Amino acid sequence: MNTINILGINISVASKDEIFAKIKEFLASDKQHFVVTPNAEVILEAIGHDEELFYILNKADLRVLDGSGPQYAALAMGYFIERYPGADLVKDILELAQAQNRRVAVFNWRGGLSNEQDIKQALAKKYPKLEAIIFDVERQVAIPESVLARAREFKPEIIFCTLGAPYQEKFIFHNLLNLPSVKMGMGVGGSFDFLTAKLPRAPFWLRRIGLEWLWRLIKQPSRWRRIYRAVIVFPVKFLIWRFKKIIVK
Repeated sequence: MNTINILGINISVASKDEIFAKIKEFLASDKQHFVVTPNAEVILEAIGHDEELFYILNKADLRVLDGSGPQYAALAMGYFIERYPGADLVKDILELAQAQNRRVAVFNWRGGLSNEQDIKQALAKKYPKLEAIIFDVERQVAIPESVLARAREFKPEIIFCTLGAPYQEKFIFHNLLNLPSVKMGMGVGGSFDFLTAKLPRAPFWLRRIGLEWLWRLIKQPSRWRRIYRAVIVFPVKFLIWRFKKIIVK
């Protein structure tokens, strides 16, 4: 699959159908795979503060573009990449897992909006035939031995992690080998908060025109610093980076 480099991070150039087909390949294989969904904030964190995250993002098997900022950046470089928001991708994967009888484990941030019971109830309601297990965990790389033992006994083929970046990417990257049954791991941030209805999702038309960030700002004003970095800092960084590359050429 082709990639485009944005501020040093390689993003997969693919349609939603191609991405989902690749995920089906991952689940049908006998190897382990790691999927990331870089948005503007994650990319800024990787290039500015976290070398390990930078390395992990570029080592992932699939880097799905998430967020209007990187989408516009790609467009400025001559590439139209269809957005596949993590919330949509999670729902599609859960439907696939139910249809194919694949077990799912969710490592959920204990301090998040949704807890283990919330997610368990939402999954039972929306995907009644899905075999899933949920663990509330802290934002740390190491899996507690008791949780690891239960996860190994359950033998999931898909794991989701809701710790938020960069914690979830590091959690999956360092623990895939500890869970040999897993075919695919993915960091999903707050995607399950939409599923549990703890957080209302932006109307479709706002998502369509790339203004989901405005909805999040209205609903969660405390996120203003993060949104400022994504909406203001990221475009400025990208334009400077792009200008330098053009000058060098």
